[in-house]
Amino acid sequence: MDVTSSLSERMSELIFTLRQKCALKDLYFVKKLGISIAEFNALVQFFTHDALGVKELAEKLDITPGGVTRIVTSLEEKGLVLRKISPEDRRSVDVFLTETGKDMVQQIRQTSLELHAKILEQIEPQFRQPVVDAIERLIEAIDKWIEVHEDELNG
Repeated sequence: MDVTSSLSERMSELIFTLRQKCALKDLYFVKKLGISIAEFNALVQFFTHDALGVKELAEKLDITPGGVTRIVTSLEEKGLVLRKISPEDRRSVDVFLTETGKDMVQQIRQTSLELHAKILEQIEPQFRQPVVDAIERLIEAIDKWIEVHEDELNG
Protein backbone atom coordinates (compact mmCIF):
# COMPACT_ATOMS: atom_id res chain seq x y z
CA MET A 1 0.00 0.00 0.00
CA ASP A 2 1.40 3.41 -0.94
CA VAL A 3 1.64 6.34 1.48
CA THR A 4 -1.46 8.11 0.10
CA SER A 5 -3.60 4.98 0.41
CA SER A 6 -2.32 4.38 3.91
CA LEU A 7 -3.04 8.00 4.91
CA SER A 8 -6.49 8.00 3.35
CA GLU A 9 -7.34 4.73 5.10
CA ARG A 10 -6.21 6.16 8.44
CA MET A 11 -8.09 9.42 7.78
CA SER A 12 -11.24 7.45 6.95
CA GLU A 13 -10.99 5.52 10.21
CA LEU A 14 -10.31 8.68 12.22
CA ILE A 15 -13.22 10.60 10.70
CA PHE A 16 -15.57 7.70 11.37
CA THR A 17 -14.37 7.60 14.98
CA LEU A 18 -14.68 11.39 15.26
CA ARG A 19 -18.28 11.22 13.99
CA GLN A 20 -19.07 8.65 16.67
CA LYS A 21 -17.43 10.74 19.41
CA CYS A 22 -19.23 13.90 18.26
CA ALA A 23 -22.54 12.02 18.30
CA LEU A 24 -21.84 10.97 21.89
CA LYS A 25 -20.92 14.56 22.75
CA ASP A 26 -24.21 15.76 21.24
CA LEU A 27 -26.07 13.28 23.46
CA TYR A 28 -24.67 15.20 26.42
CA PHE A 29 -26.61 18.28 25.27
CA VAL A 30 -29.72 16.30 24.45
CA LYS A 31 -29.89 14.68 27.86
CA LYS A 32 -28.98 17.89 29.69
CA LEU A 33 -31.64 19.94 27.88
CA GLY A 34 -34.37 17.32 27.64
CA ILE A 35 -34.71 17.56 23.88
CA SER A 36 -34.35 15.06 21.03
CA ILE A 37 -31.26 14.87 18.83
CA ALA A 38 -33.39 16.15 15.91
CA GLU A 39 -34.51 19.14 18.00
CA PHE A 40 -30.90 19.79 19.03
CA ASN A 41 -29.76 19.69 15.39
CA ALA A 42 -32.51 22.16 14.47
CA LEU A 43 -31.74 24.53 17.34
CA VAL A 44 -28.03 24.78 16.51
CA GLN A 45 -29.03 26.10 13.08
CA PHE A 46 -30.19 29.23 14.93
CA PHE A 47 -26.69 30.03 16.27
CA THR A 48 -26.33 32.66 13.55
CA HIS A 49 -29.97 33.23 12.55
CA ASP A 50 -32.97 34.73 14.35
CA ALA A 51 -35.35 33.11 11.89
CA LEU A 52 -35.20 30.44 9.21
CA GLY A 53 -37.67 29.33 6.59
CA VAL A 54 -38.91 25.75 6.80
CA LYS A 55 -37.38 25.02 3.37
CA GLU A 56 -34.04 26.51 4.42
CA LEU A 57 -34.09 24.52 7.65
CA ALA A 58 -34.83 21.36 5.67
CA GLU A 59 -31.80 22.05 3.44
CA LYS A 60 -29.50 22.75 6.38
CA LEU A 61 -30.61 19.57 8.16
CA ASP A 62 -30.76 17.55 4.93
CA ILE A 63 -34.25 16.27 5.68
CA THR A 64 -37.65 16.66 4.04
CA PRO A 65 -39.87 19.66 4.76
CA GLY A 66 -42.27 17.16 6.38
CA GLY A 67 -39.50 16.05 8.73
CA VAL A 68 -38.78 19.67 9.61
CA THR A 69 -42.48 20.26 10.24
CA ARG A 70 -42.51 17.44 12.81
CA ILE A 71 -39.42 18.83 14.55
CA VAL A 72 -40.76 22.39 14.49
CA THR A 73 -44.12 21.21 15.87
CA SER A 74 -42.32 19.54 18.77
CA LEU A 75 -40.18 22.64 19.41
CA GLU A 76 -43.30 24.79 19.20
CA GLU A 77 -45.07 22.59 21.77
CA LYS A 78 -42.07 23.12 24.08
CA GLY A 79 -42.39 26.89 23.63
CA LEU A 80 -39.02 27.22 21.86
CA VAL A 81 -40.12 28.39 18.40
CA LEU A 82 -43.01 30.10 16.63
CA ARG A 83 -44.13 29.64 13.04
CA LYS A 84 -45.30 32.58 10.96
CA ILE A 85 -46.28 32.99 7.33
CA SER A 86 -43.37 34.60 5.49
CA PRO A 87 -44.11 38.24 4.64
CA GLU A 88 -41.98 37.92 1.47
CA ASP A 89 -43.69 34.75 0.19
CA ARG A 90 -47.07 33.94 1.70
CA ARG A 91 -46.66 30.30 0.60
CA SER A 92 -43.63 29.91 2.88
CA VAL A 93 -43.40 29.53 6.63
CA ASP A 94 -40.66 31.10 8.75
CA VAL A 95 -39.57 29.70 12.10
CA PHE A 96 -38.58 32.13 14.86
CA LEU A 97 -37.04 31.42 18.24
CA THR A 98 -39.12 32.49 21.23
CA GLU A 99 -37.37 34.14 24.17
CA THR A 100 -37.21 30.67 25.78
CA GLY A 101 -35.78 29.29 22.54
CA LYS A 102 -33.19 32.08 22.39
CA ASP A 103 -32.22 31.27 25.97
CA MET A 104 -31.84 27.59 25.11
CA VAL A 105 -29.74 28.32 22.01
CA GLN A 106 -27.55 30.62 24.14
CA GLN A 107 -27.27 27.86 26.74
CA ILE A 108 -26.24 25.37 24.02
CA ARG A 109 -23.62 27.84 22.75
CA GLN A 110 -22.23 28.57 26.22
CA THR A 111 -22.17 24.90 27.22
CA SER A 112 -20.51 24.07 23.90
CA LEU A 113 -17.78 26.66 24.53
CA GLU A 114 -17.16 25.29 28.02
CA LEU A 115 -17.19 21.67 26.86
CA HIS A 116 -14.80 22.34 23.97
CA ALA A 117 -12.48 24.32 26.25
CA LYS A 118 -12.31 21.26 28.52
CA ILE A 119 -11.63 19.00 25.53
CA LEU A 120 -8.93 21.37 24.28
CA GLU A 121 -7.32 21.28 27.74
CA GLN A 122 -6.80 17.54 27.21
CA ILE A 123 -4.43 18.38 24.34
CA GLU A 124 -0.89 19.49 25.13
CA PRO A 125 -0.68 23.30 24.79
CA GLN A 126 1.75 23.30 21.85
CA PHE A 127 -0.65 21.11 19.81
CA ARG A 128 -3.89 23.03 20.46
CA GLN A 129 -3.55 25.61 17.67
CA PRO A 130 -2.32 23.02 15.13
CA VAL A 131 -5.34 20.82 15.93
CA VAL A 132 -7.75 23.72 15.39
CA ASP A 133 -5.91 24.69 12.18
CA ALA A 134 -6.08 21.10 10.93
CA ILE A 135 -9.83 20.94 11.57
CA GLU A 136 -10.28 24.19 9.60
CA ARG A 137 -8.24 22.77 6.70
CA LEU A 138 -10.23 19.53 6.81
CA ILE A 139 -13.53 21.42 6.64
CA GLU A 140 -12.23 23.47 3.69
CA ALA A 141 -11.14 20.30 1.88
CA ILE A 142 -14.51 18.63 2.50
CA ASP A 143 -16.29 21.78 1.27
CA LYS A 144 -14.23 21.66 -1.96
CA TRP A 145 -15.09 17.97 -2.41
CA ILE A 146 -18.80 18.72 -1.82
CA GLU A 147 -18.67 21.55 -4.37
CA VAL A 148 -17.23 19.21 -7.01
CA HIS A 149 -19.81 16.50 -6.22
CA GLU A 150 -22.80 18.78 -5.62
CA ASP A 151 -24.82 17.36 -8.54
CA GLU A 152 -24.37 13.80 -7.30
CA LEU A 153 -25.30 14.80 -3.75
CA ASN A 154 -28.44 16.69 -4.78
CA GLY A 155 -29.57 14.35 -7.54
